[in-house]
Amino acid sequence: MGKRIDTTGYDTTSEKAPYYFDIYEGWFENLVDREIRLLELGINKGQSLLVWRNYFEKGAIVGLDVNPVHIDDPSGRIHVYRGYQQDTELLSRIAHEQAPEGFDVIIDDCSHIGELTRISFWHLFRNHLKPGGLYVIEDVGTAFMNDFPDGKAFSAPPPPKTTSIALKVQQPQSRLFSMLKARTKKLLPPGVAQSLSRSSLFVRLYNFANPNRHYKRPFASNTYGMIGFVKQLIDFCLIGRYVKGNDIQELHVYQNVVVVVKSGQ
Repeated sequence: MGKRIDTTGYDTTSEKAPYYFDIYEGWFENLVDREIRLLELGINKGQSLLVWRNYFEKGAIVGLDVNPVHIDDPSGRIHVYRGYQQDTELLSRIAHEQAPEGFDVIIDDCSHIGELTRISFWHLFRNHLKPGGLYVIEDVGTAFMNDFPDGKAFSAPPPPKTTSIALKVQQPQSRLFSMLKARTKKLLPPGVAQSLSRSSLFVRLYNFANPNRHYKRPFASNTYGMIGFVKQLIDFCLIGRYVKGNDIQELHVYQNVVVVVKSGQ
């Protein structure tokens, strides 16, 4: 067994569920003795940064939070910034100052709001995460909370019907497909929309172009907030090499946690 993540003496229960660290031990085992660069978005009181400092004894630990956070760190290896996760200029400045060659690990424990998470993910994942790096998104289960800004409670699928949107568009007209593809181009990362041409992807394309229209899905929350974003990441992972410029090599879903591995190419 590799080095354990020791949280003794640190109040991390208000920041992360205890089993999160069990997940991290498996992923971080090969990084523990390296001079890694780790960025955490959303650090609350900064207790987790102290845990990462002790675990990665050669690593530089960087945190971002909307509130001021003071951490007593004699090692000088912890660096804290104040700002919003969707501020891409700030994210780039942090990366240039603390990880000019890219971060090895990025952990999003910030807003847990799908749109804000999406903005910081694509900017950091594409531009400031090393090839082979890990991007972790925590607390995706907030998507199933009605009282969360973009949450939608879990619900059973509706009764089956004789027809559905999927059945009606098996053979979409080329004019309509072209229109949807053009609209979708504005919503997807560069290179993705141009690669979608098969009619079997028509329904998914339609839902991208019309995010406020919800057709029959296994769960209502699939088109909302964090879960809707995670579903998109799954699509990009599955489509793999068929999408030029797609850097998602692997995606692992745990209870409330998603780990995305960037391609090593």
